[in-house]
Amino acid sequence: MKKSVLVLCLLSILAANGAVAAGTANSVATADSATASATTVDWQQASALTDTAIVQKNFWRAAGEVTGLNAVIWFFDRYIREGGTNPGFRIGFNSWAENLTNGFEWDDNSFSTNQFSHPYHGNLYFNAARSNGYTFWESAPFLFAGSLQWEYFGEVHHPSMNDWIATSVGGIALGEMLHRLALTVRDNTASGSSRRWSELGGFALDPVGGLNRLIDGDWSRVHANPVGRYPNSYRSTMNLGFRKTADDHLWANNDTTGGYVEFEFDYGDPFAGDMESPFDHFNFGLQLNFKDAAMIGRAQLDGLLAGTYLAESPESSHIVAGFHHFDYVNNSKFKFAAQSVGAGLLSRYETTHGLEIRTELHTNVVLLGASLSDYETFSGRTYDYGPGFSAEFAAEFGANGWHFLRVSHEQIVIHTVNGTDSDHFLGISRAALNVPISANVGAGLEYVLYTAEKVYADYEDVSSRAPQLRFFATMLLN
Repeated sequence: MKKSVLVLCLLSILAANGAVAAGTANSVATADSATASATTVDWQQASALTDTAIVQKNFWRAAGEVTGLNAVIWFFDRYIREGGTNPGFRIGFNSWAENLTNGFEWDDNSFSTNQFSHPYHGNLYFNAARSNGYTFWESAPFLFAGSLQWEYFGEVHHPSMNDWIATSVGGIALGEMLHRLALTVRDNTASGSSRRWSELGGFALDPVGGLNRLIDGDWSRVHANPVGRYPNSYRSTMNLGFRKTADDHLWANNDTTGGYVEFEFDYGDPFAGDMESPFDHFNFGLQLNFKDAAMIGRAQLDGLLAGTYLAESPESSHIVAGFHHFDYVNNSKFKFAAQSVGAGLLSRYETTHGLEIRTELHTNVVLLGASLSDYETFSGRTYDYGPGFSAEFAAEFGANGWHFLRVSHEQIVIHTVNGTDSDHFLGISRAALNVPISANVGAGLEYVLYTAEKVYADYEDVSSRAPQLRFFATMLLN
């Protein structure tokens, strides 16, 4: 798992600053003493000990850090960003009174700002609470309160409904994911340079949690790791290759051909018992495009909230579970983002020679979705907002950490409530073949198809089809 720390730090720094950075961590189990003597201990034995540094709930520090985050971001926007010339952050009693009087509306910020940057901002609120002793569910109110505070008092613009939902709901998903990944990076039993690298890696993933560890002296204090630091199963891969994209038919034209790198994280396995707490199991995919509308072309997260077995036998097992979904797709042909919750049916079928087939069926309520609009509207945006629903099916065939064949299809319906008067029917289909060359290296081919049928009340309907063909080398990171 440690090999994937570089990737995880890259994701966090990209989201926070829009720049590529990396950190590495190698955990070495050591023990410490008051006289700084170096006595080696077994890390598994140390991890089994009761952690003497269980974080107690600290409401005032958590609330203060949420407010402090807003203050720091406001200071940057007011005095540093654009040389302090942006009038949108010249707040005061007049703007606060205006915002309180006006209430919520919908803003006109860019797709990436609203659908990715705001959820990342919310993740910081979440981990202010999480690192101060609050559970997953107890941390959620801090996001809604922190985002509300920013919307009313952090900028001159009227409070934005879409920002409040994306920051709060999306921030919960990203926050718990990064909180858990930071736990796997940090190693309380290490010391010396390995400890410093592990703390820096954890800080890149979870800055607020890292700050609290620094304040509390946990960056250097040697003690047992918390129970549940690692899930029962973990798989991470990196795909590096080229993608050919086109309109309508793959060989009709070639608007965008370029390199890409894709990371996939499969944290926990519900069939191995990872479903006792929210996000004991999650899947996360991140795609970075080197020649496209945006560098972050895809970020999709499916987090299991709770689950139970429907049936279990040596040949097959079936689990029904609740899920929290975060979707962000942003390329030159297709834009879609959503915060959703729903139910899923997970199935596993055992075959011969250690091979297995797994399937997933999801039905979701889209709390707020965003889809590219084909016409200009009063909103000032290039995309429409609205609730809806989605359904997804996926199946994979694999063994020993390799997914030899995976197919999936997701169908989304969004009814516009802000933007053009329309209904958006979106589809995402994927079929990937991956062949191992050695224990950790393979080669693959993937076909991706984005479809959109948009029915407009006042304009001509639009139908689009955008296929992609990808060739890549893959590496197992853990």
